[in-house]
Amino acid sequence: MLWIALRAWPADAVSISAARASLACHALRYTPRVSLSHDAVLMEVAASLRLFGGLRSLLVQLREQVTREDLVEHSDNLQAAAGPTSLQALARLRLQRPWRETVRIAAVDLPLATLDAAQSHLPLLKRLGCQRWQDLRCLPRQGVARRFGQDLLDALDQALGERPESHVWWQVPEAFTAHLQWPGGVEQAEGLLRAAECLLQHLRTWLVTRKLGVLGLELGWQSDSRRNAGDPRVLPLRLREASQDMGHVLRLLSEHLPVGRWDAPAQTVSLRSLETAPLAERSGTLLLEDQQRGESLEQLLERLEARLGPAQIRRWQPDDRHEPERMQQWLPASRLRHHESAPSTEFSARSRSIAPPGSLAGSKAGPGAGQGLALPAQWAQLLPTWLLSQPQPLRLQGDRPWYQGPLALLVGPQRLEVAGWMLADRGEDGDRRMQTPVLRDYFIARSARAGLLWIYRERRPRVQTAWFLHGIFA
Repeated sequence: MLWIALRAWPADAVSISAARASLACHALRYTPRVSLSHDAVLMEVAASLRLFGGLRSLLVQLREQVTREDLVEHSDNLQAAAGPTSLQALARLRLQRPWRETVRIAAVDLPLATLDAAQSHLPLLKRLGCQRWQDLRCLPRQGVARRFGQDLLDALDQALGERPESHVWWQVPEAFTAHLQWPGGVEQAEGLLRAAECLLQHLRTWLVTRKLGVLGLELGWQSDSRRNAGDPRVLPLRLREASQDMGHVLRLLSEHLPVGRWDAPAQTVSLRSLETAPLAERSGTLLLEDQQRGESLEQLLERLEARLGPAQIRRWQPDDRHEPERMQQWLPASRLRHHESAPSTEFSARSRSIAPPGSLAGSKAGPGAGQGLALPAQWAQLLPTWLLSQPQPLRLQGDRPWYQGPLALLVGPQRLEVAGWMLADRGEDGDRRMQTPVLRDYFIARSARAGLLWIYRERRPRVQTAWFLHGIFA
């Protein structure tokens, strides 16, 4: 067996437990056998050496990875030591010497101060002349067990490889939680963002290890309890899609943080994950045209919602109603799922209740039909470029509709009938309500000034004929 003991001095004031957890996440990329002590991370790498090109190559890759992901400011801030047992590796690490020097030190020459089990007995052992592991080993075992306890002898045997060790292998936690003690306190949003950036780096390491993306997180900060500054403040943040892009998350946090100076500086800043989702693996590409440039549409929408408000960013969504003016609705973008694709704009897919032209027996286009322009029947399957939100009444001159002059009916009629079960409409309270029947004949008309128009004629029984403008073709 071959053990490596690791200790990192983080680039921020994050808690030691969070720093060790992030370092353990990095270690899991090289071996599944990772254990934590109170001051270091232990990893057994005997089965991984061939895969990573030996012990020296493994340590170089680990050091570069930890530095690249900003866990430490410089590679020298990551200290490592190796040994055939975990206690030997941990003892060499505690010498705080360069890697090459600790390798040359024999196990029996290691100081007793590097052995956890001997910490409470060091003053007495020193008076007995025991300063190295070998000195304790030379003492009578029965006397040592009677005076210092059997645990000290068992720990020494495990350190020298004469007794098997037992370890509890570290598992990546199901949820991420970390806190940071910021020196001097944080009094403005800029300082809180710097603290959040440190915590987000640890969150990304946790996400990469679990192959997850974050959907919801919570940033909290609390002032010194002696200042009586009130309860801790929290800022929840929700994302539209699972992401490991901490730069985007930091930009969203900057939009939501309160502006100005606070009553009391925040001493403790915390970050925890609320919701995560598996992150889909994407194959890399060497083609420049296939590489993503800039942020995605969902990230842009999130930034706009954070800056302008969710109600100001809307998306068009089709509806299952049959009236043209009610076939679509505008909803806040946050209410729509990111995987919903844009609906088709072909009128044929949304107009099954409109009969095609010529299918109405004995129907006529009316006065002025086909005057000056002949259009193919396929034009009747198109929606106008601009659909009015509310149909505009047209005045009549004789039996002929007028809009900036007389209108010539070119194509039609297309009959629209909405009756029976199609009238059921669900209100805001969820109850079904019956709407007024819709009976219309649609035409494509030509205006000398306005161009092609989409108009219809009401067909209500015993009611005077009424014409309406409903759309304009560009």
